[in-house]
Amino acid sequence: MALLDDILEKKRVLDDARPMPLTVVRDLADRFERGLTTACLLVEGVELSPDDIRMVLDRGAVLRSRPADPQRLVLNHRSALELMARLSFQGGGVVTERTIAAFHGVLYQGIDTNAGRYREGPLKDDAGASPDPAKVRVSMSALSGWLRRTEAGPEAAFEAHHRLMSVRPFFQGNAATALLLCNLILNRAGFPPVVVTDEDREMYGAMVERAWSLGDKTPFRDLMMRLLDRSLNLCLRSAARALRDFEAADDDEGGLGAALDDGYEDGYGRRP
Repeated sequence: MALLDDILEKKRVLDDARPMPLTVVRDLADRFERGLTTACLLVEGVELSPDDIRMVLDRGAVLRSRPADPQRLVLNHRSALELMARLSFQGGGVVTERTIAAFHGVLYQGIDTNAGRYREGPLKDDAGASPDPAKVRVSMSALSGWLRRTEAGPEAAFEAHHRLMSVRPFFQGNAATALLLCNLILNRAGFPPVVVTDEDREMYGAMVERAWSLGDKTPFRDLMMRLLDRSLNLCLRSAARALRDFEAADDDEGGLGAALDDGYEDGYGRRP
């Protein structure tokens, strides 16, 4: 529990640093958007270079010289992040299986005719540990009930990811959807998102599979805690730099007013 204690303490320090300058919030939002979009493609085995991902995000359109579907997934993931941001502040709203289906529907719009729909057949290359198609709806209903009763926080976020991956209700996009669900729950609790990098991908995939195939969730939980700790460190470094810049500006005549004029916003980039 030592790492969780550290995470909660870092969250408290980050909360004390809020509101952060709008420029810092925007920078973090941009960095997380790129990181999370890259993670989406990585966990789904979709090949598109980091430079191409950045270019598609910057242009907001599909490049003619590249395969279309991977680029659509990039743009759809941006829309899914916007949905996540709206749901993070939905007054009185609860996370349910409809939320999960909505994420998948946005993510695979224009790519998969089954976007947002549960699978009605077996998964390809599956070890057989996931529920058969006839049980998917029952399993998702059970997950929905659990989500309604659960308070947002890191443990709940990682357990939700695990439970969704145990069902794997879609023909494709299960891992990407599970990460969106996980990060929505983290965001609702005031935490930054977890980002799976290329260096994390193999370990992430192995730990996710170990959790649902063997029932050993501890390695997966520990990995996700480390990823969350890394995201908190990024936010804290950005907050510290902002504080140093603010103090330097305040040393100059009129510095305080100039700094305030720059604008402040509450929280880690929970505005897209």
